[in-house]
Amino acid sequence: MSKLKTFIQKYRFKILFWLFGAGSLVWFLIRVIPKPSRATYPCMRASYPIMTAFVLYLTAMFSSMFLFRKNWQRYAMTFVLMIAVFMAFNNAGTATYVLNADDYYLKQANQPIGTAQGLFPGRVVWVQNPDATNENMKNTSGDYWYMDKNCPQAVVDSMMVAAIRRVGGRYSNKEAWNNIFSYFNTKNKRGSQGYTPGEKIAIKINLTNSCCNSGVPNAQMDASPQMVFTLLKQLVNVVGVKQQDIWLGDPYRIFRNEYYSKCAALFPNVNYVDGTGNVSGRTGRKVTVPSASQVLVFSDKLETSSLPQHYLDATYLINMACLKTHDCTGISLCAKNHQGSILSYKSANGNTPSTQSAYYMHYALPYPPDKLQETNVYRHIVDYMGHKDLGGKTVLYIVDGIWAGKNYSGIVEKWKTAPFNNDYPSSVFMSQDAVAIESVGFDFLLAEYVDKAATEKYPYMVGADDYLKQAADPANWPSGIVYDPENDGTPIGSLGVYEHWNNPQNKQYSRNLGQNSGIELLTYMSQNKTDSYQSELQVSAVTKVGFIACKVYPNPFTSMLNIETEYTGELKLQLTDLSGRTVFEQKFNGSISWNGKLRNGATVQKGVLLLSLKDAKTNQNLFTKQLIHQ
Repeated sequence: MSKLKTFIQKYRFKILFWLFGAGSLVWFLIRVIPKPSRATYPCMRASYPIMTAFVLYLTAMFSSMFLFRKNWQRYAMTFVLMIAVFMAFNNAGTATYVLNADDYYLKQANQPIGTAQGLFPGRVVWVQNPDATNENMKNTSGDYWYMDKNCPQAVVDSMMVAAIRRVGGRYSNKEAWNNIFSYFNTKNKRGSQGYTPGEKIAIKINLTNSCCNSGVPNAQMDASPQMVFTLLKQLVNVVGVKQQDIWLGDPYRIFRNEYYSKCAALFPNVNYVDGTGNVSGRTGRKVTVPSASQVLVFSDKLETSSLPQHYLDATYLINMACLKTHDCTGISLCAKNHQGSILSYKSANGNTPSTQSAYYMHYALPYPPDKLQETNVYRHIVDYMGHKDLGGKTVLYIVDGIWAGKNYSGIVEKWKTAPFNNDYPSSVFMSQDAVAIESVGFDFLLAEYVDKAATEKYPYMVGADDYLKQAADPANWPSGIVYDPENDGTPIGSLGVYEHWNNPQNKQYSRNLGQNSGIELLTYMSQNKTDSYQSELQVSAVTKVGFIACKVYPNPFTSMLNIETEYTGELKLQLTDLSGRTVFEQKFNGSISWNGKLRNGATVQKGVLLLSLKDAKTNQNLFTKQLIHQ
């Protein structure tokens, strides 16, 4: 007994090393061999360093045997097998990339897929102002990215206003918001009204790095507090939403004091959502309540999820994501933002929301070994985009590009590409088309990451755009998959339009090139100047950005519709229904009156129509308005 005790004391560290090392290796193999995607799980990542050290130790030991002992063939075979196992799982975390950028920019340029959505179909607004960020920001103690001194609130306010005006197509900010809500309600067969007081709005922001009760990584990028604050100002002060009807946050992350102190000072009655609730030093926040049932059924029928109850209670959702890449998906924008909306346990069984993790759905991402190099396979992110309480309730998509983050951890970096020119992006992207805004963000990230090191070339990951093609057109769904995230027998249709721009220099999509389909990227480079949108409304798109002064009346109309413009060139009137089908076209100069009759003499069907006026020669869109035929 004493000899055993002496032996244990003498070799206790080696014994512990063998126990932990062998245990980690066996645990890793047992867990990962049946399901390779588990290699990305936190417990696997925790065991990986111990397993690595153990394998390296065994490698050295077997190498010695191979060099200095007999029976070397047996040892060599064992050594080779150990190395093979180690390398196989070591490479499980290595993605494969498309190395040739021409695969995107040339082979796929201006080839739209899907049906454009929005008051201005396929429109994505990009507002950029270099004054929104301090290029000399150090991102260290006392000088972090989220501080007002590094991101002036007034500049961000003006960028938000500029974007809203261009999405809603009105100089009046209030009228622009009314158009945004009116389009959404009309599309969802709720009438043509704008926002109605009393309706609830849920806002999903991205606070990925705010996941711990302590030690929040201040240098890592999440949503810009200035963007969160200006969105609240718009909803409360312009749209007229009561504070208590707004639910704001990242449901299972911490609503950090940096956000709460800024927002609650002016808007104390907003429901600030915090994944951990009122803990010490963080009062005034509400803990997320998951739905009692599994309302999200992933379309491969392998997993389900609850959703935050305030999503289900809301009439509208605003999805405000960050501009980031990701080592598991390639890009991380609005669609992937809902990875933070799901719960990994099956019901509200007593688990606290702070235990939330989306790792259990990583098997459907491009990254895991069982999906590597595959395309046209099931992508659960499409279910997020199509679910009635997620994408189905989203009235507006925003990508917060004030800063940009490398990988999920949000490493803040300056961008080299024009017009950023080694400065921060200082940008806001906004759209009503769920697929179009992802497509534009994808192109910006592709352009910026084209010269990155191979290990950081995330947007070029094989399969990164799988979800976009599938969300755009059911014809691209993988064999055996029908996207029906409510599991009610009603598959989703096209969720928007996907395409790539012509090149990173001109950044032109199909509608920018005069086509009647695809994406329109509407750019406003503010550079701290007064927003010129009012003058843009008075001139043609040939010289400015796509608007003419136009009077359309009455609306709603019954028997006669009158259109008056001051445009000097020939115009083409085009009327389409909500499915995108053209019901009437006619060229005219100056003004026109239409009696609601089609070419065959029949009266156009009652309901909602979209009126477009285009330059008859260039086919460029100059004016769009939603009409109601009674």
